[in-house]
Amino acid sequence: MPRFFSERAGLPPVPAVALISAALLFVVPPCEAQQPQTQQVTTSYGVVTGNLVQAPAADLATRVPVYAFLGIRYAKPPVGRRRFERPEPLDQQSSSAGSEPVSRRCLQWTRYPLQGVSGDEDCLYLDIYVPASYFVAQATKLPVVVFLPGSDFKSGSKDDIRAGYGFGTTNIFVVVNYRLGVLGFLSTEDEYGKGNMGLWDQQMALQFVKSNIGAFGGNPERVTLMGFGAGAMSVSFHMLNPVSSTLFARAIMSGGSAASPEATVANAWKNARQLGRAVGCTQEDGASLVGCLKGIDAVKLVDKAHHDKIKFLPVVDANVTLNAFVKNYPRLMYCQGRFTPKPTIYGYTKNAGSLRYFERVNQVENLKSIDQIVQTYLNEFFEDEDSRVGVAAAVRFQYYRPRRSLSNATRNAINTINMLTDFLVGSSVELALSGHLKLLQGTSYLTPNPAFMYIFGIPNGERTFADLQRGPRDLYGASYMDDMLYTVNTEGLLLPTDVTRDRPIVGFMTTFFMTFINGGNPGGTLTAINPVQRQYTNMSLAYPAGLVDSVPYRPQEMDFWNFFVPDLHLELNRTSWASYHNAREATHFKAATWGTTTLVVLLVLIIVGLLAAFFVYRRQKQRSRRLHARDGVEFRPVAQDVKL
Repeated sequence: MPRFFSERAGLPPVPAVALISAALLFVVPPCEAQQPQTQQVTTSYGVVTGNLVQAPAADLATRVPVYAFLGIRYAKPPVGRRRFERPEPLDQQSSSAGSEPVSRRCLQWTRYPLQGVSGDEDCLYLDIYVPASYFVAQATKLPVVVFLPGSDFKSGSKDDIRAGYGFGTTNIFVVVNYRLGVLGFLSTEDEYGKGNMGLWDQQMALQFVKSNIGAFGGNPERVTLMGFGAGAMSVSFHMLNPVSSTLFARAIMSGGSAASPEATVANAWKNARQLGRAVGCTQEDGASLVGCLKGIDAVKLVDKAHHDKIKFLPVVDANVTLNAFVKNYPRLMYCQGRFTPKPTIYGYTKNAGSLRYFERVNQVENLKSIDQIVQTYLNEFFEDEDSRVGVAAAVRFQYYRPRRSLSNATRNAINTINMLTDFLVGSSVELALSGHLKLLQGTSYLTPNPAFMYIFGIPNGERTFADLQRGPRDLYGASYMDDMLYTVNTEGLLLPTDVTRDRPIVGFMTTFFMTFINGGNPGGTLTAINPVQRQYTNMSLAYPAGLVDSVPYRPQEMDFWNFFVPDLHLELNRTSWASYHNAREATHFKAATWGTTTLVVLLVLIIVGLLAAFFVYRRQKQRSRRLHARDGVEFRPVAQDVKL
């Protein structure tokens, strides 16, 4: 996630707005002034120390005391021989397991505040936030939230997310670092470069939480796994993994799923070789290539991967190793119901595609046709030319009818943003939700594993990732992951100092998330989805009050991407393959024909040669006999009879 660093000392005190129930507000104990500045907790790997900090409540004015246990190592450093390998667990009573005073983000290429590579290869740490009140009363174990940061598997850090808005103030809040980009997802699609290291990091962090969160006051049986963007895709991967799914009880995923076009990469071996050639590792076999890349400076690898636009994402590794993390294509696993459903909140923002649109707006401003615009954004997801042309034509019909001209630039921009939102985000969330609902059919959809869904369409808050790109805010709408900015405390990112207008949104979001995490059912704000009616919560808030409508959301567009386009792509690929196969068969037929012809010609030439030699021999022999007869000499065969 692009990073902004805030220089603010704190939020200005402003009157509170009563938006959430009293049960969700954290009450500061009277003895707050006497609370110690540090607390120590003993884990399986050693003693860790937490420092007292003040976290913002959901009203954005009140501050709540929290102990922050920062920089807890959960795996051995993934450096040296451990680079590109799955994480290794810590040794018991490891002296390196204690809190790390220096914040570390995993090595990544960042855009803000300065462009370039930042972070550390030794980065497998997590932060744990515990309400200070727990150390006063130490009553019932608290629910736990494990948060997976990141927007695109290339950037993001635990340092961007802190306690606040109910997270870490009414429950135990854990934020996890995991390897990113080339260091987290390089794969040679063989046993030497299996890939998915970042997902294995996350799983080891979940195992650490399962084993140790009780010492911090958390209930290991009440863990909610949560993420936005790539974090949501990661949550989805863990839902589909039979081991990971035993490590948490509930899930919140907004902004994508494992079925997203940006969640996996199909040409991992090709990408690995491309990076290898860029840094001087020209080996063609996986073992030698990975061995060479382990010796290259990590900063150089990250920088080259960024500038050469080489994708490193999770891979389907079922054909690489028996102990695979992604055991089949996520789309297929959801369609076939090959996972265990859990109580889950699904969601995404209404205009999630606006960030992607404005990233390439300069490339499309002077294009001459709608198809060219569509292909500019979608070509990277369809490798063969037939699919690119065919899908672009289908998209033009679905999103740009009845007008196909470029005369209305604003209308075309909105259509393109809608198309990107549906393709990159919405359709994959819908597919995951459909798989969940399919497993609930024939049961009560209210229990025991209900599904909830929201569309975040609140465009006029002070906090938006749209400010990272040029373009008017009203065109961006609720941009990619904007809902995260109103759900968790992102003080590690640059936020506006005037947050008065944001209070209703933060309170609104906090209400149903905290209810779900603490009690399981968001109640009146979010309604569990009936598998038959399939109505979602569409959040369209206007200040100062909000309206929540349950409506079927873009069913035709979801079916277009989840059913029509895959069938079209498959048919176009089949046609392309048939043409290729027929051409190849024709080539083989021609080669076989010419081979047979050549053989016949050679045989004829040999026969002709033998006949010619025979006739020459007979002619010479007859001539020799005539010469000897003329000289009175006659040759006869020697008798073979021998008398003894």
